[in-house]
Amino acid sequence: MQNEDNQLPEKDLGRPNVAGELLIPILGVLFTIYYIATVLDSPWTAQVNAYMVGTVLLLSSTLLFVVKGMALLKKEAKFEIPFQALLGSLKSSQFFFILMILAYLAALELVGFVLASVLFFFSSMLFLDKGKAPTIKLVISIILASIGYLVFILMFETRLPKGVVETFLAGLIK
Repeated sequence: MQNEDNQLPEKDLGRPNVAGELLIPILGVLFTIYYIATVLDSPWTAQVNAYMVGTVLLLSSTLLFVVKGMALLKKEAKFEIPFQALLGSLKSSQFFFILMILAYLAALELVGFVLASVLFFFSSMLFLDKGKAPTIKLVISIILASIGYLVFILMFETRLPKGVVETFLAGLIK
């Protein structure tokens, strides 16, 4: 069977699909650009670290892009994004859990570390265990968030987003 240009259609012949292999390097390059942009006003030591790590990541990603690009040009590989499979995965429990993680990240800035963590731990445990024993899960969530507060905020003095719980606890501790 011939196409409009009177050429036989190309056979796939089991060529590997490089689309999945390029996803992490593309995200890595985007992260590196973001990271370098955020340390421009930082002390020179942070800038040196960002530039060193960023340079290694950018060079290794560029090398991978060149190798995979050459394979694509030589028709030894293909670049296809399986949109049908992607649409099917949007209905999976893994995708819903990813949405929960994104909601947690958004809630961090709105309600602070402790409350957002309690809500995330509680909702994720309920989701993963299909709603069983909510009281136990709430207690565990409070304990885990409290440990996070003690370790990261009190002991290591990490600058995490503060909300009403952190403000209240800071008033009690002083």
